[in-house]
Amino acid sequence: MSEAKAGSVSWLETTFYGIGMLSGALFITVMNTYNNVFLVEVAQMSAQFATVVVFISRAWDVVCNLIAGKLISSTNTRFGRMKPWIFGSGVLLVPVYFLSWYVPPNLPDVVKMIYYLLLCSTFMFLQSVNNVAYRTQVMYMSDDETVRNRATLIRGIVELVAVVMGIALHGQVVAFYDTVPKKACRLANSTDNSTTHRHIDPEALEDIVSTQLSKKNGYLISAAAICGISLLATLIVTFGVKERRDMERENEQNLNGNFLKTLKGVVTFRPNVYFLIYDVCLYSPTVIYSGGAAIYLQYSLDLRSQVPNILLITVVSTVVALPAVGLLVDKFGKKPVYIVMVALTIPFLIGCGLVPPRSMVIVLVIVICMGALMAANSYIPWTMLSDIVDAYQLQTNQRLDTLFFSMYLLMCRLASVLGQAATTVALVIGGYVTGECSQPKSVDTSLRILMSGFPVAISLIGLGCLIKYPISEQIRKENKEALDEMTASLQEMKAPIASQ
Repeated sequence: MSEAKAGSVSWLETTFYGIGMLSGALFITVMNTYNNVFLVEVAQMSAQFATVVVFISRAWDVVCNLIAGKLISSTNTRFGRMKPWIFGSGVLLVPVYFLSWYVPPNLPDVVKMIYYLLLCSTFMFLQSVNNVAYRTQVMYMSDDETVRNRATLIRGIVELVAVVMGIALHGQVVAFYDTVPKKACRLANSTDNSTTHRHIDPEALEDIVSTQLSKKNGYLISAAAICGISLLATLIVTFGVKERRDMERENEQNLNGNFLKTLKGVVTFRPNVYFLIYDVCLYSPTVIYSGGAAIYLQYSLDLRSQVPNILLITVVSTVVALPAVGLLVDKFGKKPVYIVMVALTIPFLIGCGLVPPRSMVIVLVIVICMGALMAANSYIPWTMLSDIVDAYQLQTNQRLDTLFFSMYLLMCRLASVLGQAATTVALVIGGYVTGECSQPKSVDTSLRILMSGFPVAISLIGLGCLIKYPISEQIRKENKEALDEMTASLQEMKAPIASQ
């Protein structure tokens, strides 16, 4: 055969594939973690307008995954099916991401809202296209499960490294340029206690303005560094990974029918229904935690200076725990381990809402345990998704990798919409005042409900769906054996043709 055999995919090529994860993971990690804080603290938008930007752009992101799945599955070029989308979207993401952290001077809130809404919506579309194409590319590298698992493992490791890198790089750079936060807060609060603004000390105003300008510079410098790393990762995965064209042609035959009918079959496939519902319910608390933690630590726990360090510790604990999760899955199975880890997360979610201010030790215990338990969400769902694709293939004789991947990413984005919107809505309900260093007591109450009560409720719903998920370890093994027999039979049928 002229096409590359599965065994010819080298460790170097799978490593190049894994490195490509740096691009999307860096962008989305920083955007999800710091976008809320940026809009209300640095861009000085009201919480109401920030809510509009976050909700609409995230809702659009949900739709983008379906659009991306259709566009990519319909693509057939001499460069491959995935590569043009990975390269094109990866390059365009660089200027869009950078401008998303730029604050236009002297614009009213409505114009700022339109500016950030357009940029965030464009970013979400490009990110969705890039993410669907990149994650599905592993299915076009080889038909050998060992090679795919190896590439997926490297991708997972790089993704977690990218999360750590994004939080550390952005957090530390912004913290470095946030030179006088406490002084500025005291000065700002002193002006609020005045009956008129005419007697404000000019030096006080100068310090406040200097602080805001310094923060803006920090966000832009961080964005430039992340753009450079992401562009390099895009070039590596584009030119360092081969696509098997014979596999593209085989999968293309499965999409020649009615797209909506095929999509309906994917969405209504029973294991996938349970999978997608519990994914939304269990992924949303992770998004809320990452998106609301910075504001919660600042205004409810009075740990402003420790925000980058605490976020970094959370992600590091996830990275450290991931190999242990893999070992537990190998020994006890995916579903049992996932159920136990989700159940163990709930007490710590409750604890998040009960932490007293400035309790650094308690916070560290909670974030380390939460980070370790969140490792399950980073690893197990992706392995369960492959089981669902296998089960669907056995039932329908169709291998629809792109649609299943795009549908899963769509639900992850829906969870992101819920999480991000919940954060900004909590600020509105709590009476958050833009630009103020001290907030009303109601903000503390709404943030504690956001970080504890809401995640606990939806986690319990997700846990119930996870328990009802129909693919047990026994069924998974039976499906795997049946697929191996099917593959062997097809190879025997093709062998005489290939020898002619």
